[in-house]
Amino acid sequence: MNNLDYVRPWLECNSLRKNLVEQGKDGSRSSKTTDVLNTEVIRIFKNILPEEDGWSFSTEKRIACSRGDTFTVDVLVYKGKTLRAAVLLKSIQKSYNKNRHNYANTLEGEVARIKDLPMHSGVSVIAIDWIPREVPVGDKVEKTKIPDTSPAELRWNQFLKDKSFVSFNKISFDVSGDTAINIEGVKKLQNTIERLKHV
Repeated sequence: MNNLDYVRPWLECNSLRKNLVEQGKDGSRSSKTTDVLNTEVIRIFKNILPEEDGWSFSTEKRIACSRGDTFTVDVLVYKGKTLRAAVLLKSIQKSYNKNRHNYANTLEGEVARIKDLPMHSGVSVIAIDWIPREVPVGDKVEKTKIPDTSPAELRWNQFLKDKSFVSFNKISFDVSGDTAINIEGVKKLQNTIERLKHV
């Protein structure tokens, strides 16, 4: 797979959202865009974790939450019947900067909802955010300012003693027509997925 394949989830999602908006629908809240994003992410994972080696995936499943009740996780990764990872996805399309710290807070909170519950011992948490370097804000364009979540990632990984890990992956890129260029963050994601084989 090349770097562009790792942005394909965002590209496919963005294309579908545009079509939905043209039809007068809310593309950002559509389950269709979520399904496309999840399907494309699983394709990436299967390239490193093939089904013939016992890996399987499910989408939009509810899991137990450390605060009680349950919550929905985008993609779950299994080896055999054992849950090995929860994958949290965010595909940024517009108006990022005013909400960037809220996104970071939500990310950290979702990790806690999973990892603070003993039944999720051994389950890694992988977050993937696709963030274009420029996004529309109304009729203007803003340069995205991505918060540094690496201290939180480091803290979690120093704390965890159950052979699991936390990985916050940011795929940043420039949008050029219907494609993406100057893509960064792919190597970390590749290494993260590969790491699941060894935990």
